[in-house]
Amino acid sequence: PQLYEAAAVDGAGRWRRLWHVTLPGIVPVIMLLLILNLGSLLSVGFEQIVLQRDAVGARAGEVLDTWVYFHGVQDGQWGPAAAVGLVKGAVGTALILGANRLAHLFGHEGIYRNDAK
Repeated sequence: PQLYEAAAVDGAGRWRRLWHVTLPGIVPVIMLLLILNLGSLLSVGFEQIVLQRDAVGARAGEVLDTWVYFHGVQDGQWGPAAAVGLVKGAVGTALILGANRLAHLFGHEGIYRNDAK
């Protein structure tokens, strides 16, 4: 409240207060949510695709999650299905760590504080 009041006393309008007080205050939360949501970038909604698979065709509805399910659980090919799931998890982890490193380069805290500089 003091920052909004000080900005209003200095003559800042509603949009200036939003740009210079509100947004810098919520940037850490925005960065954290962006980083954490990058981990689920490869997930596309398994349930919806499985339910609509017959309507669009098996080849059109094939994504990583459905491939793992149909080849691993239904066909019993546990090795390739586990490998695909593991690679998907590794890519998600790499995306999270890369985005966190990028946040540190831009001067934000990210998921964890980088004390070893």
